[in-house]
Amino acid sequence: MADQIINSPALVAILLGLVPSFIWLFFWLHLTKGQKEPLGLILICFILGGASVLLATFLQKYAKGIVDDTNNRIIIWASIEELVKFGVFYFVAFKTDYANDHALDPAIYLIAVALGFAALENIFYVLKPAQSFNVTASLLTGGLRFLGSTLLHTIASCFIGIIIALTPRQWRGLGILVGIVGAIFLHSTFNFFILKNDTASFLQIYGYLWVSAIIIHVILEKLRRFPPLKIPATI
Repeated sequence: MADQIINSPALVAILLGLVPSFIWLFFWLHLTKGQKEPLGLILICFILGGASVLLATFLQKYAKGIVDDTNNRIIIWASIEELVKFGVFYFVAFKTDYANDHALDPAIYLIAVALGFAALENIFYVLKPAQSFNVTASLLTGGLRFLGSTLLHTIASCFIGIIIALTPRQWRGLGILVGIVGAIFLHSTFNFFILKNDTASFLQIYGYLWVSAIIIHVILEKLRRFPPLKIPATI
């Protein structure tokens, strides 16, 4: 059985792509203990978040043909990914009661979308070394994405959810805009550092990600303690 897994590039890619996202999903879902969030809606967000990679890839390829500057392309590509992920959340979960009865809800459903997005993206990245049967390279790629880009997608989308939860109803549209801009900034900053391709930048950006993750976890813990409320979905 183990030999069959190792000798199947697609299966290796799927496992190494999905496992990091599922680990993070279970980690963040522990915050919803006692809130009885519907697993079905969370899984739909996760699956559609993964499917949205295809739309983001199409839009990025189109943008690549009209934007020559590397720095601008990094920002545009990050913008596309954050807008696509938010779009899934907005049309699938945002207007439901389930995503609006606790202050923590917007962040949790955005995390589910982000982890679905990261899962399919991971599969594509791992598939190339897996196809050459380079198990070591596949494991290294999967491990680095677990520590890096998967966490990045979570942090960026979660930031939007936190801003939504903290924004008064009359300022909800502005809050969403601020959240998306902040997510794009976080995402773009990560990409800028990664493209430097040197050890110092690599360590710096991963430290930046983990510090951000700790801060966000603390904020979510605070939101979790808020009493049940009705967060208006309309903007």
